[in-house]
Amino acid sequence: MAAFEHALILLLAIAGLSVVSGLLPVPRPIVYVLGGIGLAFVPGFPAITLDPAFFFLCFLPPLLFSDGWLMPLREFRQARRSILILATGLVILTTVVVAAVAHALVPALPWPMAFALGAVVSPTDAVAVDAITERLSVPTRLTIILKGESLMNDATGLVAFKFALAALAVGTFSLRSALGQFTLVSLGGLGAGLVVGWGVGRLRDLLAWANRSDALIEVTLSLLTPYAAYLAGESVHVSGILAAVSAGLYSGWRDPVRMTPSTRQLAWSVWSTVLFWLNGIAFVLLGLQFPKLLAAVGGAYSWPQLIGYSLVISGAAMALRILWFFPGAYLPFLLSRRVRETETAPSWRAIFVGGWAGIRGAVTLAAALSIPLMLPDGRPFPGRSLVIFLSFGVIAATLLIQGTTLETLIQRLGLHADGTMEREEHQARTAAVQAGLNVLRAIAPTLKAPEHTAALGHVVAEYEQRLAELVEEGTVQANAHERRESERRFRLAALAAERETVDHLWQRREITDEVHRPLQHLLDHEETMLRGTAALAGD
Repeated sequence: MAAFEHALILLLAIAGLSVVSGLLPVPRPIVYVLGGIGLAFVPGFPAITLDPAFFFLCFLPPLLFSDGWLMPLREFRQARRSILILATGLVILTTVVVAAVAHALVPALPWPMAFALGAVVSPTDAVAVDAITERLSVPTRLTIILKGESLMNDATGLVAFKFALAALAVGTFSLRSALGQFTLVSLGGLGAGLVVGWGVGRLRDLLAWANRSDALIEVTLSLLTPYAAYLAGESVHVSGILAAVSAGLYSGWRDPVRMTPSTRQLAWSVWSTVLFWLNGIAFVLLGLQFPKLLAAVGGAYSWPQLIGYSLVISGAAMALRILWFFPGAYLPFLLSRRVRETETAPSWRAIFVGGWAGIRGAVTLAAALSIPLMLPDGRPFPGRSLVIFLSFGVIAATLLIQGTTLETLIQRLGLHADGTMEREEHQARTAAVQAGLNVLRAIAPTLKAPEHTAALGHVVAEYEQRLAELVEEGTVQANAHERRESERRFRLAALAAERETVDHLWQRREITDEVHRPLQHLLDHEETMLRGTAALAGD
């Protein structure tokens, strides 16, 4: 009962703090943490004790799965070199350098925990960057690289984090053995996630084939998939983290064309709500733990020391990212003739913005809070409180320094969209309207009743107007019972043709996920509105 009450209190807290954050010029996660700290000092407020293993299981699989689900695969493949350079080279460099800096600052911090800190702060937060870049005109390739990097460095950073904790628990570490095991558990995790994603997909197909498909059942299966993938990976001793990622990638490829419109809309709403809860609860929980955390580290370190350590480590992580971005972007053009002939080198402005967009967020926080309380022999986990405190310091510094200046930096440097998404969107909308119009014209010879012919003429005229306006760059918009019903049927047929055309363009990789998803949402909304209007009218 206490756990249920705590969950309700946390949800109420993030709802209220979200309202407050809208009134303040401060990133929302900072408001959540400060709100959690304030609640911790309220007399009688229940003390919430975290189980690190449960916290990791509860928060990270859905966060990683959703990143994979939203990753545009066509663009990921096109930018895979840049993404993998960041997700491997930069993660390794950040892990090693941050570990060295942390150990130099605090010699008492064991090397495995120093490496754990480096691995924890290496992943960037896609949600935080998206919230800024989606409001601005940013080059499409830069957006894709930042999203893909966030997905992959979440996975590689967390796998490295697990290895660091295992080394501390076992007491020994071999680089050769670790590299071999890293490769094995990584490939095994990717395979396990694909198997689970495929299996859940087949189950949903079977439900649809048996006419038992239900939006609520499908969304429930969707929510359970990341946990199933993670647990399946862990049960066969491979990476559950990468299993959740690969299951998300598979589902993101499958779901857009296999879900019904109503299921897609419900899934989008439910997942948006769940991710809002998870991100908010993670930061509020950190705030609630902060007094205990401060008491644990305050006895050994002074406030100036803690702030200084946090700033030095944050500065190292931010500087490394910027320094890595430039050679990572330009070296392939210097070393490969094929790259020079087939690709256009990015501008220094885009590279600098990519380097500055290194905001840390919920994944870093969830990983830090998942550090076990005890070693296998029952001793307290050494340096746990300090690593959590420094992880929070990096999150806070990147949010306050980079998060509040990224938008201004993009505007000052004059970065703007390259027009790719706009061209593809116009192409998809024109093709979709043309397909709908073709279906409507094919219906005409089959009609006999004059009211049906009149209704069809009305819809055809509207589609012709929309098509004409699209050709010129623009956009658009009955009443007796028979006419309304006929119009509705004709519109549904045309919408089905539009959806099929848009999905076909996406499957042929002629439009991106960023173009496909909003158009699909729009068509789903139109169909839902048509069916809802008919239900209200009793048609």
